[in-house]
Amino acid sequence: VLVRTPEQLEVTLSFSPPPASITLDYLELYGLKPSVERVKAHGIPVRVASPRILKPTEQNLQKFLVSLDCEILVRSGGLLEGLQQDFEQDAMQGESKPALSKPALTGDFSLNAANMLTTTALLELGLQRITPTHDLNAQQVTELAGLVGSELLEVIVYQHLPVFHTEHCVFCRFLSTGTDYTNCGHPCESHQIVLRDERGVTHPVLADVGCRNTVFEGRPQVAGSHLSAWQAAGIEHFRLEFVHETPQ
Repeated sequence: VLVRTPEQLEVTLSFSPPPASITLDYLELYGLKPSVERVKAHGIPVRVASPRILKPTEQNLQKFLVSLDCEILVRSGGLLEGLQQDFEQDAMQGESKPALSKPALTGDFSLNAANMLTTTALLELGLQRITPTHDLNAQQVTELAGLVGSELLEVIVYQHLPVFHTEHCVFCRFLSTGTDYTNCGHPCESHQIVLRDERGVTHPVLADVGCRNTVFEGRPQVAGSHLSAWQAAGIEHFRLEFVHETPQ
């Protein structure tokens, strides 16, 4: 289960039986460490989601994610390569400094694993599992599982499809007189925003730690009708992702 608010986390922790793991995808990084500890205290494996973009000035985010001492959902190739470089350097230095605790890594859909070649190449970079790109339909996911190994795929079965990711911050533009994160007052931390299209459908907008915004499809995609075929193909890792859903 992937949650994006502490309120969603609290109700997820109350599930009986508990989920196999919980992924935290928070806007505010400062809330991650106590939430990671709460999940660990419940005896549930915990994972943190990385930003979709990692710029040259944001390498400290990589160190922060590793410092949480839990699994990481990797969303960018730059982060994946950076993690591998850190662990290789750590191994070369040996006992000259304390060894980093190497987290288990899962690749997200944004790494674009669309076929056996890209999936295998990404897995060889140190991923334990990978989520296929959203460009694949249900049958193609089944075929990919047969080619690379069903135990290596993690398939999303409930989600609001992320349809647009942008540097432009809607929160800053419409809820602030500021121009960037230094003077906007951070309305993203206290307000929710949706975009309403010409049909009246509302599409959630979320900001990330780098102030980039993701627009999500308002109607959830539910893969319930494909579960039996995927399970028959040997797929056993399934993820549910929540955006603006209330705890209820």
